[in-house]
Amino acid sequence: MQKAQRDSVLSRLSGADRQNLRRVIAAIQEPTGTASRNGANGGRVTPRQLLETYGAELPASVRSALETIIARDETGPKVGEIPPDFSLKRLGTEERVSLADFQGRRPVALAFGSYT
Repeated sequence: MQKAQRDSVLSRLSGADRQNLRRVIAAIQEPTGTASRNGANGGRVTPRQLLETYGAELPASVRSALETIIARDETGPKVGEIPPDFSLKRLGTEERVSLADFQGRRPVALAFGSYT
Protein backbone atom coordinates (compact mmCIF):
# COMPACT_ATOMS: atom_id res chain seq x y z
CA MET A 1 0.00 0.00 0.00
CA GLN A 2 1.34 3.36 -1.01
CA LYS A 3 1.14 6.35 1.32
CA ALA A 4 -0.99 8.26 -1.20
CA GLN A 5 -3.53 5.41 -1.28
CA ARG A 6 -3.71 5.29 2.51
CA ASP A 7 -4.02 9.07 2.76
CA SER A 8 -6.78 9.06 0.16
CA VAL A 9 -8.84 6.51 2.12
CA LEU A 10 -8.33 8.31 5.43
CA SER A 11 -9.08 11.76 4.01
CA ARG A 12 -12.50 10.61 2.78
CA LEU A 13 -13.69 9.75 6.31
CA SER A 14 -16.45 11.89 7.78
CA GLY A 15 -15.98 13.40 11.23
CA ALA A 16 -18.13 10.68 12.81
CA ASP A 17 -16.23 7.92 10.99
CA ARG A 18 -12.92 9.45 12.05
CA GLN A 19 -14.15 9.32 15.68
CA ASN A 20 -15.21 5.67 15.23
CA LEU A 21 -11.78 4.83 13.81
CA ARG A 22 -10.11 6.51 16.79
CA ARG A 23 -12.23 4.39 19.15
CA VAL A 24 -11.22 1.21 17.32
CA ILE A 25 -7.54 2.16 17.44
CA ALA A 26 -7.86 2.97 21.16
CA ALA A 27 -9.39 -0.50 21.73
CA ILE A 28 -6.39 -2.05 19.98
CA GLN A 29 -3.89 -0.05 22.02
CA GLU A 30 -5.59 -0.43 25.41
CA PRO A 31 -4.06 -3.44 27.23
CA THR A 32 -6.95 -3.69 29.70
CA GLY A 33 -9.81 -3.05 27.31
CA THR A 34 -12.58 -5.55 26.59
CA ALA A 35 -11.17 -6.40 23.18
CA SER A 36 -7.66 -6.84 24.56
CA ARG A 37 -8.62 -9.33 27.27
CA ASN A 38 -9.57 -11.84 24.60
CA GLY A 39 -6.30 -11.52 22.67
CA ALA A 40 -3.23 -13.72 22.71
CA ASN A 41 -0.35 -11.22 22.48
CA GLY A 42 0.13 -10.62 26.19
CA GLY A 43 -3.52 -9.67 26.52
CA ARG A 44 -3.40 -7.48 23.41
CA VAL A 45 -5.50 -7.89 20.31
CA THR A 46 -3.96 -7.26 16.91
CA PRO A 47 -5.74 -4.96 14.47
CA ARG A 48 -6.33 -7.96 12.17
CA GLN A 49 -8.00 -9.93 15.02
CA LEU A 50 -10.16 -6.96 15.90
CA LEU A 51 -11.22 -6.52 12.29
CA GLU A 52 -12.07 -10.21 11.97
CA THR A 53 -14.08 -10.12 15.20
CA TYR A 54 -15.89 -6.78 14.91
CA GLY A 55 -15.45 -5.78 11.27
CA ALA A 56 -19.02 -6.60 10.26
CA GLU A 57 -20.30 -4.20 12.94
CA LEU A 58 -18.22 -1.27 11.68
CA PRO A 59 -19.43 1.18 9.04
CA ALA A 60 -17.96 0.35 5.62
CA SER A 61 -15.80 3.49 5.55
CA VAL A 62 -14.31 2.74 8.99
CA ARG A 63 -13.72 -0.90 8.04
CA SER A 64 -11.98 0.25 4.83
CA ALA A 65 -9.79 2.70 6.78
CA LEU A 66 -8.85 -0.01 9.29
CA GLU A 67 -8.01 -2.42 6.45
CA THR A 68 -5.81 0.31 4.97
CA ILE A 69 -3.97 0.80 8.26
CA ILE A 70 -3.51 -2.97 8.63
CA ALA A 71 -2.12 -3.25 5.09
CA ARG A 72 0.37 -0.47 5.88
CA ASP A 73 1.41 -2.10 9.15
CA GLU A 74 1.87 -5.53 7.58
CA THR A 75 4.42 -4.29 5.04
CA GLY A 76 8.10 -4.29 5.81
CA PRO A 77 10.10 -6.43 8.20
CA LYS A 78 8.44 -7.87 11.29
CA VAL A 79 9.78 -7.69 14.83
CA GLY A 80 12.85 -9.93 15.05
CA GLU A 81 13.40 -10.10 11.27
CA ILE A 82 16.56 -8.69 9.78
CA PRO A 83 15.61 -5.72 7.60
CA PRO A 84 16.89 -5.45 4.05
CA ASP A 85 20.21 -3.68 3.68
CA PHE A 86 20.27 -0.15 2.31
CA SER A 87 22.75 2.69 2.14
CA LEU A 88 22.41 6.40 2.78
CA LYS A 89 24.64 9.35 2.09
CA ARG A 90 26.15 11.00 5.17
CA LEU A 91 25.12 14.60 5.63
CA GLY A 92 27.54 17.07 4.11
CA THR A 93 29.73 14.44 2.42
CA GLU A 94 29.68 12.05 -0.52
CA GLU A 95 30.43 9.11 1.80
CA ARG A 96 27.78 6.40 1.96
CA VAL A 97 27.04 4.18 4.92
CA SER A 98 24.97 1.00 4.85
CA LEU A 99 22.84 -0.61 7.51
CA ALA A 100 24.99 -3.76 7.30
CA ASP A 101 27.97 -1.69 8.51
CA PHE A 102 26.35 -1.65 11.97
CA GLN A 103 25.30 -5.30 12.18
CA GLY A 104 26.47 -6.86 15.42
CA ARG A 105 28.03 -3.60 16.62
CA ARG A 106 25.32 -1.45 18.16
CA PRO A 107 21.60 -0.72 17.90
CA VAL A 108 20.49 1.50 15.05
CA ALA A 109 17.48 3.82 15.26
CA LEU A 110 15.95 5.27 12.12
CA ALA A 111 13.81 8.37 12.40
CA PHE A 112 11.74 9.51 9.45
CA GLY A 113 10.10 12.87 9.25
CA SER A 114 9.45 15.89 7.15
CA TYR A 115 11.29 19.11 7.68
CA THR A 116 9.31 21.15 5.14
